Amino acid sequence: MTANAWNKRDIWAGLLLVVLGGAVCYQSRSYGIGTLGQMGPGFFPAALGVLLLIVGALIAVTSKDAAVLTRPSAAAWRGAALVLLSVLAFVAAAAHLGLLPATFSAVAIAGFADRRNSLRDVLVMAGVLTLFCYVVFIWGLHLQLPAFSWEW
Repeated sequence: MTANAWNKRDIWAGLLLVVLGGAVCYQSRSYGIGTLGQMGPGFFPAALGVLLLIVGALIAVTSKDAAVLTRPSAAAWRGAALVLLSVLAFVAAAAHLGLLPATFSAVAIAGFADRRNSLRDVLVMAGVLTLFCYVVFIWGLHLQLPAFSWEW
């Protein structure tokens, strides 16, 4: 493949994200999107669907291959696993502990995906993003998800 050749994997991955984003947007309409002041249950799925559409389009459009594809390293697999684990931790913690513990745990887990992050860096990053989520979602948007909860 030449340096300016299109990478078919990236094109297919981008198109897959576009299709998934479109399907999520389409399905979220049945839940009622609402407005920014009165968000309906379909607002966040619609927003995530739009983000998937945009990211997928960007991946497909910018899919030029500058080098030969190599097999992912162990560090790459570790990073991907920790990011996936952080999403699962957020879902589990949000349902039982509330938004703030879920945010803190998800950011802390994902922060260790990069080996260069120290414990202090990860804790500061998790604290700042948790505070940001409180200001934006609890205080600013009055999200119905409780900040703290103890429901088992």
